[in-house]
Amino acid sequence: MTAPQFAQTHLLRGSTLLLFRQHGLYVSQRRRNGTAWLETEIPYEELLPVGLEYQTAAPLRIPPAGMWVAIWVILQGLSRLLSKQAGLSTELWVACGGFLLGLLGVYVARRYWGRTVTLATNRIRLSLHDRPGQHDALATFTDALRLRAHAYLREEYAQVNPLGPIELQLHRLHWLHNLNVLSEQELRILSTRLTGRLSLEPVKLMGQDLETPYLN
Repeated sequence: MTAPQFAQTHLLRGSTLLLFRQHGLYVSQRRRNGTAWLETEIPYEELLPVGLEYQTAAPLRIPPAGMWVAIWVILQGLSRLLSKQAGLSTELWVACGGFLLGLLGVYVARRYWGRTVTLATNRIRLSLHDRPGQHDALATFTDALRLRAHAYLREEYAQVNPLGPIELQLHRLHWLHNLNVLSEQELRILSTRLTGRLSLEPVKLMGQDLETPYLN
C-alpha cells in the first residue's frame, strides 16, 4: 500500500515532497537543479499541533483619481508633441499600452502567483505555493497527517500499567490530553485505571495538601 503523500513543483522554488513514514513525516524540499536544501523526518511526537495557514491577500489599492488625471494629461501632451513627427504617435501609444500591461502582469504575479500557504507543525513551518487547484488535496493530506499522528501517539503512549511508575504515566496522559489525542473522558478513565482513584484532586487535611494515595 502506497503511503499518503503530497507533492508540489514550482518553477522558481523547486519541488516539495511530504510523505508519511512509520515513525514520522518525511519532508524533502529541493532546488530547481534537484539538490536538496531541506530533508528531514519529523517524529510524530514532535508534530502536533498541525494546521494550514493561508496567506491573506493584500487589499487592492487603487491610485487616487488625481493621479489618473495627471497620467492622462502627460500622455496627451507627449502624444501632441510627438505627433508632429510621422508615425511616432502610434508607437507611443503602443509603448504606453505595453507598459500598462506590464504593470498589470506584475500586480497579478505578486497578488496570486507569489502567494503561499504554510503547513505549521510544532517543530517546523513549511512554506508551499498556494495553488487553488491543490487546496482540497492539501487539506485532505493535512487531516490525514493529524489522524496518523493521533493514532501513532495512542498506540505508543496511551497504554497504562498500574504496576509501573504512576507519576510518569500520569504526566504522559496529560501530555496526550493537551495535544487533543485523548479526550477529557478518556483521560479520566485511564487515570482511574492507573491510580485506582476516581479523582486526581489532591487530598487536603487541615488546609494542607497530602501526598496522593495511589493504589497499586
